[in-house]
Amino acid sequence: MSRLFDITINRRKLLTSAAVVGAGALALANTQCDPALVRRVHQIEGRRDPRHAVWVWQFSEDGTADEIAATLAANNLAAIVKTHDGVEWMANFDHVPGAIDGPAQVGTIAGIFESYGVPFHAWCVVKGVDPVREAEMAAAVLANGARSLTLDLEDHPGFWEGTRVSAAIFGAELRARNAFARVDVSVDPRPWLNLRLPIDEFVHVTDGIRPQLYWDLFQGVDQRNAWAYMGYPAVEGVTPEFLVDASIRMFAAHDRWLLPIAHASPGDGASFARFAHRAWQHQMPELSVWRYAIADTALLDYLRRNPPGAEPSGV
Repeated sequence: MSRLFDITINRRKLLTSAAVVGAGALALANTQCDPALVRRVHQIEGRRDPRHAVWVWQFSEDGTADEIAATLAANNLAAIVKTHDGVEWMANFDHVPGAIDGPAQVGTIAGIFESYGVPFHAWCVVKGVDPVREAEMAAAVLANGARSLTLDLEDHPGFWEGTRVSAAIFGAELRARNAFARVDVSVDPRPWLNLRLPIDEFVHVTDGIRPQLYWDLFQGVDQRNAWAYMGYPAVEGVTPEFLVDASIRMFAAHDRWLLPIAHASPGDGASFARFAHRAWQHQMPELSVWRYAIADTALLDYLRRNPPGAEPSGV
């Protein structure tokens, strides 16, 4: 197994699932295996052409789907595009032609990206106020062209408003509609901001964790003190290396892919290269950056020159 896939997982579980792979996807879907294990095998098999990714928020802010897709294609990158917020499609916020207003438009946008050879992934904000409806919308996104869906789970105004019960309902409803699709969860890594969030309930039904490692934004004495208070002393500061290492400590026990997100406008290119190298050292399979509108050509070129798997270079 290559370095890209040599991550810590339960060997017995993986072998149990891997034995099923040869029978094909249909047989996998009909087996009594835990769906999470089947998804893990599919993810390993599907990573023969892994890509780093760039997040897209609103077409009014980031550009048209064609413009974004052409740039990402030139840099061999994937897209992670926002489709909805709670129970509202993005057209309610993104007032431009072509904004996503429902499942059919998800399919249209997915088709645009894929026509350029850009893998289309989606993301949404989960709120937990109407978990059944949110699950229906998430499943519809996955059914209309998204290769995966990332659930943005944060304890900030306008984000999660639900409870652990509503989180469990959402997860059960989503997996009842689609047991085998790739679903990830994205969180702010600062532990004091996650105390009220139902992270365990979400991790239970998801396949990867995408920590938001914005070292250039997490600076200051108060931030360092808060990290130390929570048991993560940032002796050399809140550096890229510190955040990657802290994420390992926080999330490794969940036995999920760790797919770190960096801010697309770091203070300097060297810090991003250090981030990429540290993530590679921890065998994190791919990187992504938030977001397209603030990612300069140098950063996109760096991601192109340093694809997942190989040891990344300096700037």
